[in-house]
Amino acid sequence: MTHYKTYVVLVLAFFPVTQPLLSMTVLGQRSSSQTNFPQSNYETDVLAVWNRIAIDSINVHSILGSEVNRDCIDLGAQETEAECFSIQQNFWVSDSKDEPVFWVQNVVELAEFSEGAALATYAFVVWTPTEALQPLFCFPSSSADNVCQAPIYTYPVRLEHSFTFYANVSRVGSDYVLNLSNDFASQSWGIPASIDCPCFIDAFKQKSLPWGLYPFEFVAVGLDNGSNAFFGNGTIANFSPGLVQLADGDWHRADMNTIHCDTLLRCLNTTSTMESSTNLIWENGTGRIYWSAGATDQGKYIAGIDAQVTEPPLYPHPASESVLYIEMDLGEPAVPTVFDQESRATGYDSSSGRFVQNIPNSFISSGNGVRIAIVNPSGYYRLILNPVRSGPFSLLVSKEFNVNATQATSVLDGSITVLTSEQYVIDSNSMALDSAVTYGPLLTVIEITLIWVAVIVGIGAWLRRRRSSKRNSEYDW
Repeated sequence: MTHYKTYVVLVLAFFPVTQPLLSMTVLGQRSSSQTNFPQSNYETDVLAVWNRIAIDSINVHSILGSEVNRDCIDLGAQETEAECFSIQQNFWVSDSKDEPVFWVQNVVELAEFSEGAALATYAFVVWTPTEALQPLFCFPSSSADNVCQAPIYTYPVRLEHSFTFYANVSRVGSDYVLNLSNDFASQSWGIPASIDCPCFIDAFKQKSLPWGLYPFEFVAVGLDNGSNAFFGNGTIANFSPGLVQLADGDWHRADMNTIHCDTLLRCLNTTSTMESSTNLIWENGTGRIYWSAGATDQGKYIAGIDAQVTEPPLYPHPASESVLYIEMDLGEPAVPTVFDQESRATGYDSSSGRFVQNIPNSFISSGNGVRIAIVNPSGYYRLILNPVRSGPFSLLVSKEFNVNATQATSVLDGSITVLTSEQYVIDSNSMALDSAVTYGPLLTVIEITLIWVAVIVGIGAWLRRRRSSKRNSEYDW
């Protein structure tokens, strides 16, 4: 999912785009339901795309080079390695001069934790054609890593399950807005005023693109950074016919052909994702997706548009949720633990040396640093940083809303010693992060001090009794 500049340079330098232009079905007369997009070609300009895939069962291994992709590993409370892959609706957005100005990704990531069960998350990303190291828009953006993806999987999924993807460009007054949605989230991004709009979704290969061969892709591939999803026997899925909305406002069925790689290396040139998959067949006509050893089908591209108008599709309607994230990168001198107002803990349990996940609707991952997520948080949470060594630390606390809302983020930089722990209180409503204060049943500094005094007094009394007992036994002897 994430593009890095070095990969793009390699693709442009060693894999020049030479594939001929795709043919396109000629459409009929212009509809009377024309939109308010000026300078539009109502027969070819696409305002919206819709895709759906239904997964019955999956068997997948995620490989990055010759290694397991660490983005898929969860060593938290589950203490298991999860296998993951991504489903991506990718496309170019072009300006009024028909030049590609943004590369857009609508992504669902799936981690297979057990047979018939998975955890999911999502990502919306907008890239420029020339600079792919930092995206223009990334949601959710709470991860401390330089990767545009949610820091942890927070949506339980039972298979069989269908996943719907929808994207459109709309006009609000004189402004143009890109809208992205799937089953888990919905977000809007205002196209900068510096872009010469009207802007449209590129559906056909009508020009040489900055990378890849197709302006639109619907693929099931590795998670990110060039990884490969290695599918095994038992993977069964179906894809629905893709739909597009033209500038006249009418919906049409898209003629979709299979993206096929001659070799996995060719996938770097064939697809724009920089990821790939192995052992899947995307069958034309039937919509079946199934395992076949050595197959290198990646997904579908739009080869044409049917002239007949069809009914609008059912759009995804994700439930509104918020997620509180607490994140520390690998190598930090402390490990976080979060307590709710009933003293239930999620994070590192220093008494057992294990990770626990006791707060309802909480998740933890420790494969690449420690990530704690609490879905739909409420009230106050006590945060303890358990030291593993002395040194400076950096902690990221953020709250994400999955439906058309901004995030709130707090970055805490400090220093910790191996003999002391740091304690904070998080207000999940205001996102205030305070040290040494009390809310509700949480411990105050005075209470903590009294506990330590009691411990010290108790130890002193025990030592006095021991000395007294020793003197008595010496006298009796």
